[in-house]
Order: sequence, then structure tokens, then C-alpha cells
Amino acid sequence: MSAVSTYAQALFEAAREREELEETLENLKEFVDALHESEELREFFYGVHIPEPQKRRAIDALTEDMSTSTRNFLKVLIDNGRVEMFEDVVPRYEDLVEEYQGKVEVELTTAVELSEEMLDRLKSRLGEMLDGREVVLETNVNPDLLGGAVFRVGERQVDGSIRGQLQALREEMLERGAA
Repeated sequence: MSAVSTYAQALFEAAREREELEETLENLKEFVDALHESEELREFFYGVHIPEPQKRRAIDALTEDMSTSTRNFLKVLIDNGRVEMFEDVVPRYEDLVEEYQGKVEVELTTAVELSEEMLDRLKSRLGEMLDGREVVLETNVNPDLLGGAVFRVGERQVDGSIRGQLQALREEMLERGAA
């Protein structure tokens, strides 16, 4: 298991025990957003020139309205000199929370934007195909697909686009020497 996964798993277990899974996830996302918005905060958090005790006190002040799990996690990263992995841990932690809650994230790319009704039907069908899990759709539009859709669940991708089908047909024809 990678260090990122180890830290994400430890955070998940601590937040689950405290019943702070969702709150911690929201806090982490807020902190990532704050890091992206403030160069000063980024330099402070990732910088090596500030002593650990000073960083810990500042983190306490910055995160006083956040969950105990969030505050403790940030301080553990500081104590262990692992702050550089913070932004990699957050999506892994989110995956663990969604998995625990029976959710699965599906990235959907279509040639045109789909209506809410179509998206709801699609989520329902995908949920049935994924053992009844709740589907969280992330949608993208790519006019180059021509039609159809490309689905990505984790590392698996299913290309049901017209463009993908045409490419597959072309490759098959080339393999058989028909083109």
C-alpha cells in the first residue's frame, strides 16, 4: 500500500470512529480550495522554513471550526514531514468515503449535453449494473465523440461512442487486411 493510501485509510478510520466522515471530507476540500486561492497559505503549509510547533499552532487556529479528524490529520502530516502528499490523500479519502457509503463515481463523456431526465435514467441503469450502488455522475461534453458515450468507473473505461466504434471497426479491418 502506498503512503498516500496508508494516510487516507488511517484518516478514514479515525473519521469513521468519530462519525465525521462527511464533515472531514468537506473540511479537506475547503482546505484544498484555500491552498489554491492563497499563495501565502500555500507557502506557509508546504514551506520548510517554518518550525513545526509554529505550524501546529497556526493549523489549530486555521481549523478551529473543522472536525477533530481534519485538525489531527493536518498536524500528523506536519509532524511526519508529509505535507507534500496532502492533496493526493484527499481524493483517495473521498473514494474510501464513497465506497463505504455504497456510492460509485462514474465519469460520463457525451457528444452533447444530456437532459436531467436522461441523466437520472442513466444513473438508475448504471446503479443496477453496479450491484445497486448509488451512482455519482461527473459529466463532460466532447463534441468529437460524434454520438454515444464514454464511461469511466475507476480505472475501467467503456467506450460506447460512435467515434470509438468506428476506430475499433477500422482497427479490425486493418488486422484482417480488408482496408
